[in-house]
Amino acid sequence: MAETSSTFRFRNGVGLLALLASFSLSVHAAWAESAAPTFRIVESVPEESIYGEPGVPRTQPVWLDMIRHARHTIDVAQFYIADKPGRAMSAVIEALIERADAGIQVRLVVDDSFLKETAPVLERLKPIHNIQIETLPTQRLTGGVLHAKFMIIDGRQVFVGSQNWDWRALEEIHEIGAAIEDTAIAGSFESAFDTLWALGGGRTLPQMRMQPPAERPIATGFAPAMLREPGGESVIAFPAFSPPMMMPTTLTAEEPSLVTMIHAARHVFRLQVLTLNALKHYGPKGYWPALDTALRDAAARGVSVQIIVSNWALNEPMQSYLKSLAAMPNIEVKFSTVPQASSGFIPFARVEHCKYAVADDDAIFIGTGNWEWSYFNTTVDASIFVHGHNPAATLNRIFTRDWTGPYVTAIAPGAHYTPVKPG
Repeated sequence: MAETSSTFRFRNGVGLLALLASFSLSVHAAWAESAAPTFRIVESVPEESIYGEPGVPRTQPVWLDMIRHARHTIDVAQFYIADKPGRAMSAVIEALIERADAGIQVRLVVDDSFLKETAPVLERLKPIHNIQIETLPTQRLTGGVLHAKFMIIDGRQVFVGSQNWDWRALEEIHEIGAAIEDTAIAGSFESAFDTLWALGGGRTLPQMRMQPPAERPIATGFAPAMLREPGGESVIAFPAFSPPMMMPTTLTAEEPSLVTMIHAARHVFRLQVLTLNALKHYGPKGYWPALDTALRDAAARGVSVQIIVSNWALNEPMQSYLKSLAAMPNIEVKFSTVPQASSGFIPFARVEHCKYAVADDDAIFIGTGNWEWSYFNTTVDASIFVHGHNPAATLNRIFTRDWTGPYVTAIAPGAHYTPVKPG
């Protein structure tokens, strides 16, 4: 269900999240097409922590259920894969192998920059019949990485979120994702995946930009999908992707959609992300105004802007940038420090890796990328935007538990905070 104006929307950043409610009639056909479309927020909770929203499913059981019920295809795009024998990721790898042995066609694309980390799992999967693997040379193509984390089952189910295929993301890191069942949303993710797969197989960016769109239903900002969340509420949703140069023009771009979401906030805008910076760190140096000016403009309009970043965000110049936000009226910034496990230090773990936002009580964003220039312009990422009261209420509760909990520290413009070493 691609639309003639989608290319204009993608290139010019016209987001429509604030108007999603007016599209209920236009998505009626997509709603009727799928017998029981669903939307669920999914959370990974570090062991021995205060996190964990009651009633919100955990990541590993959701992944296992999706994989074990696959009937035809499983497509996975991941930054990297890290397993540790006996930990939660091992069961996911085993389930993938079992479905491949049962005849399910599995395609896996990973970034080529983390192959040292991923190699042990890939070597185990390569001999398996029905499993195909491609590595994406994102650095050579755009200067970024494949940072997206999503899975598509049978062209109808999708998981997208901050969770890497890493045992730590299932047991030792706070993560937020979404499980979705809808053929149009799955179609959008398949379009993105097919592009990444072709680029991993040697196609060039100019060749892919000239490729005609596949004949499949897709969901976009102009043609969202209607889903049903566990409480029975009908919600409206569309996926978005980065970077524009690597994505089909029929798909929706993340950055302009986020700008529109922030501009539409009336009272409160809440953001939790690993890192947030308007000063370009990767790629050409300079100032990135898009999301920064949107956040400051919201605060100037009287919107209460609340931001949680991880303690991994305390390096300079990011720390100074965060202080500049905290100096503004109506903007509060905190960083979180997850206590170390009782068993001892775990490298690259015990952190809040979530990437989500909530506007007021009716709009949410769940993504895979950090809020820095490179994650929207050179690095591959994906997300889901949802208009609905119940999903917003769930994320607001998750945010509030963190915001008022013992792990966060308010950033004061005149203070100094010691950066941490994740590894």
